[in-house]
Parts: sequence; C-alpha cells; structure tokens
Amino acid sequence: MRTKKTIVFIMSVLLLLLAVSSCTKGANESGNGANNQSEGEHGAIVIEWENHDLRAEQFVLALSNGDYSVAAEGFDADMNKALGVRGLRNAWEGMVKDAGEIIDFSSTEKVPHDEYDIYNVISIHENTGIVTRIVFSQDGLVAGLFFNFTDIPETSDTESVQNDGFTEIPVIIGENTEYPLKGVMTLPDDVTDKIPAVVLVHGSGASDMNGVPAALPGYPNAPFKEIAEYLSLNGIAVIRYDKRTLTHGAAMMQQLGGGLTVWEETIEDAISATRILKSDPRIDENRVYILGHSLGGSLAPRIHASGGDYAGLILFAGTPRSLIEVIADQQLLFALETMEGKELEETIALFESGIVEEQEAAILNMPDDEAKAEVDASGVSMYYFKDLLQNPTEDYIKDITAPFLVMQAENDMQVFADKDFAMYQELLSGRDNVVFMLYEGLNHFFMPSAITSITDIFDEYKIKASVDEQVLRDIAEWVNMN
Repeated sequence: MRTKKTIVFIMSVLLLLLAVSSCTKGANESGNGANNQSEGEHGAIVIEWENHDLRAEQFVLALSNGDYSVAAEGFDADMNKALGVRGLRNAWEGMVKDAGEIIDFSSTEKVPHDEYDIYNVISIHENTGIVTRIVFSQDGLVAGLFFNFTDIPETSDTESVQNDGFTEIPVIIGENTEYPLKGVMTLPDDVTDKIPAVVLVHGSGASDMNGVPAALPGYPNAPFKEIAEYLSLNGIAVIRYDKRTLTHGAAMMQQLGGGLTVWEETIEDAISATRILKSDPRIDENRVYILGHSLGGSLAPRIHASGGDYAGLILFAGTPRSLIEVIADQQLLFALETMEGKELEETIALFESGIVEEQEAAILNMPDDEAKAEVDASGVSMYYFKDLLQNPTEDYIKDITAPFLVMQAENDMQVFADKDFAMYQELLSGRDNVVFMLYEGLNHFFMPSAITSITDIFDEYKIKASVDEQVLRDIAEWVNMN
C-alpha cells in the first residue's frame, strides 16, 4: 500500500488542477505582467513575509495596488511555475473586472491546519466581495492561492418580487441555526390548488442560489435561476438558496476543521429547504422533488434517504461513482491533452497501476482522527472523502422505489456519459419508473457546447449562454406527469 504522503499528494494535485487551470488559462492571453506592472497609486507595497499576522493582508493590498511582482516574490517554485507574475496579474484583474475596484477590507481569518498557514482575506469591492485564500508553506512561502467571489451583506432582501407569471419570495434556510442561508421560493401566479415543487441542490464547491460557482470568476450564467423561473412559469414551485460553504465557509471550517462532511456542506440544508416547501399550504407535500446538479445529483439519493422523502429524483449531470474516481478521470484526461513523452508515460502508468483504488482503500482504512487531520491545501480533509466512500450512491439507489429522471450531456467533461450515465443505466435497469435523457452538444451546465478538450472548458464557461430549452421542457413535463 502506498504511503499516506503519496495519498495526500495525489489528492492535492487532483483538487488543485481545476483551480490552477482556471487562473492560468488567461495568463497566456496577454503580455508579461512583470513588464506591464503598475507601481500603484500610493507607491510600492512592502510585504513583511516574516510577520505572520500581517503578510496575508499585505499580499492582497499589493494586488489591489498593482504591485504584482512584490506579491509574487513570496511564491514557492511550484507557484512560480504554475502562475508567476503574469498569471497572478491576470487572475486578480479577472476577478476585479467583475467585482469592481476595491473599497475596503472586511476581515482576515486564519484557517486551522496542521501543515500549512492558511488565511482568508475578504476584500469589499464595488459590485461584490472577493475571498483570497493564501496558503503559506512551513518555509513561509506562498504554496497555494485561491480566489472566490463572496456576497456583500445587503441592506434589505426581505421583500417579494413580482415577475411576469411568478413571484420570488425570500426565505431563510436554517433560520435560527448557526448557518442561516438566503434563499428564494419561486411561486407560480394564480395558484388555485396545491402544486408540485422542486428543491435545487448545488454541485461541489461554493455556489450562490442562482447556481453561479465561486470558483469560476466571471461566470456570466445563472442556471438555477433559469430552471426556477421556467418551472414556475409551468406551474411548479421551486426553492433555491446559497450554498453553506459560500456564506459560512470560513466559520464552518474553523468550527469543524477536518470533520466537515457533505452532511454539513449540503445534505442538512437540502432537507431544511424541503421542509419549508412541504409545510407551505400552497404546495402538495406528496409531490416535492429534488433536482441535484453534479455532486448534488450524486447526493440526491442519500438526501432522499436522510429525510427528504421525495416524490421523485432528478439526477442532473450526477455520478454514481466516487468523487475520487471522477476527479482522477478528469486529471487523466487533462494529462492526455497537455503532457507528452516520459511525463505522460509515467502519468498513465500511475493511473494504470491501480493508484485510485489503493487511495480509496487507504482512506477507508484511516482512523477518523487521522483522516480529519489530513487536510490538503484546498481545505478538504481525507475524512470528507472517507464519509463519501462509506456512503456510496449506488447503495442508496438500490433501496429507492421513487421515480428517477436521469439527465446527462454528451459534451460534459466533468462527469462522463460513457461511464457515469452508463452506470446509472445499469443500476436502474428494469425499472418502469425511470427516464434516461442524453443530450447532444451540451456541457456540464446543459448549455450549448462545441469544445472537444477539457482544457477549453473554462473558456467555454465564460460565454454567455442559457440552459437548453428542451432540457427545461423535459424537467417540467416529467414533474407535472408524476
């Protein structure tokens, strides 16, 4: 069996891949940041790298002041290779393009970790906030860097909004708990009888109620909002809400540390949202459905068994396989497209050696305390993955008799039609209350796609698009028929 160090290294590489790719993709599209660097409005910023209490905020201050070379001075060798001054400049300016100019700093929080010094610096901008997560190695160098958008507290979001054909009613998921979340129930106009309803559940990573992933800076689309509005125009109530990791990620990590699982991240809030719908007198409590996207689709059967008790389940670009397997497939596909020669041969040999299966077995055999302590630079512990491995999706599917609508896109390069969709077909074969829908020319968000390479997905995700109308129509018809 491979050592724990090898396991953690592979997990870190797999999880870091998408974050680094999203930042560096734009780095090749402009000139060298070092040559074009601004000295900032108020002179160059000096970062006191030895001062652990100040260096994180000074790092972000340097970015906001245009002192990219100063900020990059603290990069370790891997960060210099992956990002460098040019990539850092493009990543930050890509965020600021949407967030607007910086106004102030909101807070700087230290994230508990045994191996790294990790800080979240929240800056307030004209349009939204930015969370900059800086990972310092034991040598005091910047070993990881992540940017996410975050909401700025609004002065008022308690009034209903009347639209043409439906009303958006603000709700609070988890009200009177440690982690209340803003949400919206979309209700059709002219409701004269009890109507069906759908709970929308996010995929992996922090996302807002509209389905906008925080890890995709500049993402211009709102798939959950589109789904909610279309369904409500067709007689179906919908509830959607900000994901807990978006609103309370830092506080939750500080409280739970490596003990975080999908229960706290996703399941608990989905059940709370379901209860709001089932207790509403306008909703038929026996016709409440769940639509889970990506990881939310994988978790939908578990949410159903944990108290959701849905009339039917819509698996929207989900997977019945383990998250580790899916990430490994993404990594291998990325390697096949970007590597060559000996590096590619070694990478293929690593995956063919059964490293993924060994990794899963090693995580399952870890004592809980050890799994909680093994937290990688992205903040995800081995305990998180252990919980998923101990609760495989297929075990829940076997015990569910409710109807399923399984929806997959052929151009999806995050989950795969030839593996994930095919496995759903195998697990649910022989049932007369299951519908399988496979769509040509659509991506992971069921929007038009023309790419053939995983390295292009971040460029495609920046294109303004809409959820395919046939997909929306199929969801509405299936809900109204069941």
